[in-house]
Amino acid sequence: MRIVIDLQGAQCGSRHRGIGRYSLALTQALLRLRGEHEVFVLLNGLFADTIGPLRESLAPWLDADHVRVWDAQGPVASTDPRNDVRRKLAELTREAAIAGLQPDVVLVTSFFEGFGDNATLSLGRLPCGALQAAVFYDAIPLIESKAYLSHAALDQAYRAKARALARADLLLSISESSRQEAIAHLGMAPERVVNISAAADDCFTPEPVPDALAAALRQRLGIHRPFVLCSGASDARKNHFRLLSAFAQLEPAVRAGHQLVMVGEVPNSHRRLVDRHMRDCGLRDGEVVWTGRLSDEDLRHLYVLCTLFVFPSWHEGFGLPALEAMRCGAAVIGANTTSVPEVISADWALFDPFDEAAIGARMQEMLTQPGLRARLSAHGLQQAERFSWEVTAQRALAAMEEASRSMRCPAPSVQALSSALTAQFAELNTSLARQDDQLRTGRYALSVGAARRALMLALGRRLATMTRRLRQRLGR
Repeated sequence: MRIVIDLQGAQCGSRHRGIGRYSLALTQALLRLRGEHEVFVLLNGLFADTIGPLRESLAPWLDADHVRVWDAQGPVASTDPRNDVRRKLAELTREAAIAGLQPDVVLVTSFFEGFGDNATLSLGRLPCGALQAAVFYDAIPLIESKAYLSHAALDQAYRAKARALARADLLLSISESSRQEAIAHLGMAPERVVNISAAADDCFTPEPVPDALAAALRQRLGIHRPFVLCSGASDARKNHFRLLSAFAQLEPAVRAGHQLVMVGEVPNSHRRLVDRHMRDCGLRDGEVVWTGRLSDEDLRHLYVLCTLFVFPSWHEGFGLPALEAMRCGAAVIGANTTSVPEVISADWALFDPFDEAAIGARMQEMLTQPGLRARLSAHGLQQAERFSWEVTAQRALAAMEEASRSMRCPAPSVQALSSALTAQFAELNTSLARQDDQLRTGRYALSVGAARRALMLALGRRLATMTRRLRQRLGR
């Protein structure tokens, strides 16, 4: 097969989050295991600063001429209606670039992007005859829309993306929980969603931390006692407030002997609410340590050094921090909801994340029973071995191969491409005419003539190339 991987998930605003790391790690693993398959990686030229580093990160497995960059005029963020014409033009340019490569499979590493930046993802604007696949992380914004889609423009843009993604031929979910969410909330047929799971970076290992290094880290972060560790973002679903309440309810001797260390970036607005909650719980200065964002090296050291790792999030697509901690030999307890039980795989290490008493009881149990804690640590190390990027990539390749065999689409005819382009031209002309005054006078000025010229330049040459290649394929 010829596979085109859209790697915007590692270029856009998600590149510093788990999605960005997943996108790049999966792509690298697919390249290592591709066998006879030919792989192209497609990058968005509007993220110019990411292209060089990504080329370098792919260079061990992919020739430079198999990393392709397409360009468009920005901004194209989908939540700003002033960007509509540019966004549609960018979508057509990207799809034309894909069609020009004549792929058998197109794999999008992250489809829910471009709401506030220049990521550009679409499905089916132009026919290309390829299987359309995408990684699916979760349906959290759809399920908890009051928390994540409270702004009308974002809600509209996100739901439009969801409707588009539902037309994909194949979704590769990162857990069985997220697979079920795709079926339930996108209306995907079960056979079109395959769980390929996830993995943690190889840097997370149980190698002991040298005493001097451990002492310096503790001093720098203000950790002076054995500690309970939690890492993650500050979203409400991460459940910081109940965790703080549960820690405050530990038996006095247990609480006095430990600190709670919270890793992750916390916005000032959230921190003020957390500080007020800590005072209400009776937690004193020094009992809770907020480290902010840490390097992977510092985080690994904390995983190794902690007495207990707690993952109280009530909704996850996968639950990567729990797996990272397990790989480092930490005793890990977590919520009994969504994907977290798949990662921890030990009922006796789970709790109801909506019951702070249950969280506290599980923490109390583990902190006061060293033997049970050691058993959990050993279980975690063994369980973590089930997850690797090689396994995930093998599952992804197998799913794409099977779907390609059963859903093979014919290459589009020149007439079909011409008809599609004619329709897209007509739609864009209508949009340009409707928005002309606004575009001329608005902050993001874009004239009708410039847009048409850009469209001709971006797509006309692509159509000529595609026509030539199709005729060569057909022997004409």
